[in-house]
Amino acid sequence: MANRNRSLNATIVHRRFLPFGTRFVVGNASPGGLTERSGNRGIALVTVLLVVALLIAVVVEFNRIALADIQVSNNFVDEKKILYTTMSGVNAICGLLELDREYSQSDNLLEDWTRGETYFESASMLLDEGKVSGSITDEDGKICVNSLIGSDGQMNNGQFALWRRLLQQPGFRLNEQEAMTIIYSIKDWLDPDDEVSDIYGAENTTYLPLGYECKNGRMETLEELLFVNGMTREIFYGDENREGLRSSLSVYGGGAVNINTAPIPVLLALSPLMNESIAQELHAYRTEPTNRSDLQSKEWYQKIWPYDELIPEGLLATRSSYFTLRIRGTLRESRKNVRAVVRRTAESANIVYWQETAQ
Repeated sequence: MANRNRSLNATIVHRRFLPFGTRFVVGNASPGGLTERSGNRGIALVTVLLVVALLIAVVVEFNRIALADIQVSNNFVDEKKILYTTMSGVNAICGLLELDREYSQSDNLLEDWTRGETYFESASMLLDEGKVSGSITDEDGKICVNSLIGSDGQMNNGQFALWRRLLQQPGFRLNEQEAMTIIYSIKDWLDPDDEVSDIYGAENTTYLPLGYECKNGRMETLEELLFVNGMTREIFYGDENREGLRSSLSVYGGGAVNINTAPIPVLLALSPLMNESIAQELHAYRTEPTNRSDLQSKEWYQKIWPYDELIPEGLLATRSSYFTLRIRGTLRESRKNVRAVVRRTAESANIVYWQETAQ
């Protein structure tokens, strides 16, 4: 009994000197208790590692999203800058075309604008950032689609003959019926009435089953020709078997053709007496620098023309008002392609058409 009391007192004394809050266990430590505490610590460690891994994943994803947002923001800024760069380039070229009219008496293939890169290099020098490159095409050197009819809505006989000679050239590979179908269908597309012209024309009875109506008005873009009866993409754009009509036609300008800049197929269409040999001679003459002063007069072709019957004077011109600019703007990784049409008058040069695509 005395020994038991001494053991109990010792236990009490030792407990008094333990730190406050320390768990006191009477008796021998149980092996099962140690295992339970070790298991709890293992679970806690795994939990901590999972939480840390989750936090790392969240931080990484947040960082990825933040970087993506920054990249999108930079691309947006560059996209806006490249647009303004391209617009600035167009405006600079408008100014250069104005200067050209002031100091040149004709528009011809010997001028700087026909080589494109000279004008675009000058335009790029005026820009704070980026650069522009591209080409300039004279629209008045082409046959104007809208001039096929007169102000009365009737077929213009001179333009009809011009079109017929153009479409029947071997390079376009059109037979008589195909050529007449295209000409009369264009006439019906342009004129204000709903009467089918000749046996080749087309009005709403042809177009409504296709899902659209005959326009009965002027064409605003050359691509409208693809809606006209008889016209196909192969005829319009050309392929490995034929030339495309697109480079010989325009919706701008009037009935007169700038003989100084007209493509060879257009030269061939100017007269029934014209042939490939004469057209090539005319082209050689107008691209010879020593003949530059002669190109101010639309009669210069008569020095080569071997016939008494001349090309109708009203069909020819040597000055141009409409120019197509095909421009590629570049700013770091951003690219933008623009097609703009500029109308130049004695007072100014202004944009009348604008189409842009990003690349």
